[in-house]
Amino acid sequence: MFALILIVLVGSVLVGWLLPLVFKSERPYGLAGDILVPPIVGVLYAFVVYRYLVPMVGLTGWFAFVGSALESIAVAAVTLWIMRKIKK
Repeated sequence: MFALILIVLVGSVLVGWLLPLVFKSERPYGLAGDILVPPIVGVLYAFVVYRYLVPMVGLTGWFAFVGSALESIAVAAVTLWIMRKIKK
């Protein structure tokens, strides 16, 4: 579980830092908002998915681990998009 949280933290911070540069978008909440919010959302989402939803479906092993990590990082990116839509 620690490795999952670490991967999601690093991935979410990178998404928060690099996504606005890639899409050339403005940072409505500043750099701090883009770097702090996605890891919080990503870690909470990864915890819920890996702890509760993945066992319900019956997935185990690396597939569950990698799927949870990638999905959590994607949710962090979607969070940034929602933050930009709310600010407009």
